Amino acid sequence: MKTLYISDLDGTLLQSNGTPSEFTVKTINDLIGKGMNITFATARSYSSAAKILPLFDLRIPAATMNGVFLTDTAGSTQKRVCFINRGAAMNVTDIMVNHGRPPFAYTYTRSGFLDVQYTVNKYDYEREFIADRKALYHKFDYTKQYHISDRVVYINGLDKKEIIESICRELDEISGIRYSAYLDTYSDGLYFLEVYSVSGGKKNAAAALKEMCGFDRVVAFGDNGNDAEVMSWADESIAVGNAQEAALKVADKVIGSNDSDGVAKYLLEQYEKGNF
Repeated sequence: MKTLYISDLDGTLLQSNGTPSEFTVKTINDLIGKGMNITFATARSYSSAAKILPLFDLRIPAATMNGVFLTDTAGSTQKRVCFINRGAAMNVTDIMVNHGRPPFAYTYTRSGFLDVQYTVNKYDYEREFIADRKALYHKFDYTKQYHISDRVVYINGLDKKEIIESICRELDEISGIRYSAYLDTYSDGLYFLEVYSVSGGKKNAAAALKEMCGFDRVVAFGDNGNDAEVMSWADESIAVGNAQEAALKVADKVIGSNDSDGVAKYLLEQYEKGNF
């Protein structure tokens, strides 16, 4: 039976410092070389994931930006792109601005670049986020007014839980989108909101890979709310020991934490049992 193993990155495969351990890199590359079908599904854009993807000898596209893209193993070519309807993207942006949480809006240009625009950064964490990412993107620009085109793929923002929850209540009224809201992995108690096309999401990306590559079953690993849907859909769902409640509730199994190489050790066990 041909199985796809698909793992989240931050908080799941990666250590708390945002990098994979040497053991995880070596183990996964060895297993891929022996015929295991392994890839990743991450909320990171392909630009941000480009720091991680080249470390692994992936032979299957990775789902980046929460399934908005299926990105080839070199991290540069997109096999699938999900755009947000322009009217919906404008409505989402307006709602977030009206709640005092102006978003980061990501546009996939016709030239194949990912451009980002923002109007305000409220927290120290966001200022660090901007500084870290400016070099990764074609454009990562401050603007006085958003310019929303028909090529927006992703909208996100970080804020206090009550503000994110109030935004989400209004997002429920907008058709053509889906969103994830969850406790952010790296900031101190803030919640992360990401909005994308109804065609996006880790579940839809995993389903597309299953059909594209002819897999019989899917095993999904995760730690947070944006992993819950693909974990619920997968034939087997695995939460790491440090997972949030949203992932733990839908998990068939709980394994070691991200800081103890839980995913890599589990994959090694499955290989030794012939489950690939």
